[in-house]
Amino acid sequence: MDLEECVLITDSTLIQLSIHCPNLQALSLSHCELITDDGILHLSNSTCGHERLQVLELDNCLLITDVALEHLEHCRGLERLELYDCQQVTRAGIKRMRAQLPHVKVHAYFAPVTPPTAVGGSGHRLCRCCVIL
Repeated sequence: MDLEECVLITDSTLIQLSIHCPNLQALSLSHCELITDDGILHLSNSTCGHERLQVLELDNCLLITDVALEHLEHCRGLERLELYDCQQVTRAGIKRMRAQLPHVKVHAYFAPVTPPTAVGGSGHRLCRCCVIL
C-alpha cells in the first residue's frame, strides 16, 4: 500500500490499517510527517505486523525515533526498512534493532557532521556538502 506524501495520515490511520488490513505486506509512509512512534507500535503489534509486513518505508517521517525501531522488533517477517532523513533515528538505534532482526535490510542516510569552526583562524569553514557560490 502506497500512502507516500499523504500528509493527513496519522497514527489513527495506522490503527485502522492494523485492524482492517491483516494481510498487508508492504507499506509506504514516506513523507507522512504526522506519524509517530505510537502509530508504529500499533502497526507492529497487529497481525500484519507480527506475521506479514515485509517492507516498511518511513522516509522523511520526522517524528519517528529509535523507539519506533524497538517496536518494529516484533515484526519477524520484516525484510526491508527505509529510514532516509528520519532525523531522530540514530545509528545506535538501528544497530540495536539489527541485533534483534539481523536479516532486515535497513536503508538510512545520515547527513555529514559539520566540522567545528577553526579556533583563532581567519578562514571560513564549511561542511563537505556546502559550496561557496
